[in-house]
Amino acid sequence: MTASVTWMLPDKLGGVYSFTANLLRHREPDDLTYAAILARNRRDPDDPSDADLRADVRRVSYSLPPENFHTVLRRLASSLPSGPGVIVANDWLSLAMASGRNTGKSLVYINHGDFQHYYDLAVMHDPTIDLFITYTERMRQRLLELLPHRESEILCIPYGIEIPAQRERSASGPVRLLYVGRLDRSKGVLDLPSIDRQLRERGVDAEWTIQGPGPAEAELRSLWGAAPHVRWHRRRSVEHVLGQYLESDILVMPSRAEGLPVALLEAMVAGCVPVVSDLPSGIPEIVENGVSGFRVTPGDIAGFADAIIAVASNRSRLRSMGDEAAIRIERRFNVVRQAPQYQKAISALADADPRWSRARIFHGSLLDRRWIPNIVVRSARSLRLGFRQLNRGPR
Repeated sequence: MTASVTWMLPDKLGGVYSFTANLLRHREPDDLTYAAILARNRRDPDDPSDADLRADVRRVSYSLPPENFHTVLRRLASSLPSGPGVIVANDWLSLAMASGRNTGKSLVYINHGDFQHYYDLAVMHDPTIDLFITYTERMRQRLLELLPHRESEILCIPYGIEIPAQRERSASGPVRLLYVGRLDRSKGVLDLPSIDRQLRERGVDAEWTIQGPGPAEAELRSLWGAAPHVRWHRRRSVEHVLGQYLESDILVMPSRAEGLPVALLEAMVAGCVPVVSDLPSGIPEIVENGVSGFRVTPGDIAGFADAIIAVASNRSRLRSMGDEAAIRIERRFNVVRQAPQYQKAISALADADPRWSRARIFHGSLLDRRWIPNIVVRSARSLRLGFRQLNRGPR
């Protein structure tokens, strides 16, 4: 039976989806079959992915809560290709499934962020994970501190992005500012109107493009008001977003927490100068202050405005910094070079004996038991929710 490689990830647009799509799109021919399981919580308001993957795409939907957690794990496990192979886990749910069910497959965990949550997952599922991969040296070092006994099985492989054929852009007119990502408070998006206000008070003519949906969109629009110089783009194709980088001068990312954003790399390789929060996860490895972009203390509105003004008023410096940013990213993150490295590391486990030795369940409550029918769990949780709402009474 042919061994398989199965990528498991949330069914939503974002960095993890782009990361996976890039690697699958540029994999080299081999003797393995490839599948992608896109899992979506029906309670998740985020937009689903567009499933443009070079793999056998299988969608799985669930509701947590109120469903029985074991039912969800069984549903995910039943969607796996049969026979030997590798599971590439990209989130907590795929790790939970791989630890809780004997799939007979090896497990690779991609650590996607410099957050405690991701490190906790690595430690929890250490007995099940056969190989750890991350893409910044800082994140690799943190995993080594937590799991020193796994040193030979913790790899740092920079991920890959598409390299545009050209990056010519206009050298005149208002400076064009771009935000790409989820509209969420943790991304610092509510700072954007304040940054814009400082720019205008200091005589900078700027146009903004806000690319992406999210829970903070209504609040952000309210703060900005009727601003004719701000364009709002919600869900767009990957091709459209890549085009936005080429049509913009500066990427503004005032995040409070990040890993190494795909949007940052895509913008830089297009020659769009980044003005980004100074976060330690991996950003300092590629954004050198005043050379390939600017790193600003998170929440420092004046600092973001100063950095933007420094290049908005000097177009030759803007171009030279954009060129330097593109060179650095192309040298290290070209998907044509990086995808085969991921493929080689993952496929090496396709016929290996997995570490899995027994079932481990790390999530769930008293109602989450293998023997309790899903309909009973759903009904009990729905009744409990109804009682809570009844007891709260009218507002």
